[in-house]
Amino acid sequence: MGALAFIALGLMLLLILPTITYFYAKHLGRNAKAWFSIGVLLPGFATILLFRLPDIYEDLKKENNSKTIS
Repeated sequence: MGALAFIALGLMLLLILPTITYFYAKHLGRNAKAWFSIGVLLPGFATILLFRLPDIYEDLKKENNSKTIS
């Protein structure tokens, strides 16, 4: 029974981390489906890498503000 619980925990982690990566990528304005795929292949690394990347929406807001001011 212990091995089954360990396998179930591992499978949950393999699905939870890409899902977190998907929603965070969507929040940052990045391609969420692509980041989910990367998260399935590299679960922990993709999530950490995404947390290190800048927010695309922030850059778009700055560009829009500078265009309206000019």
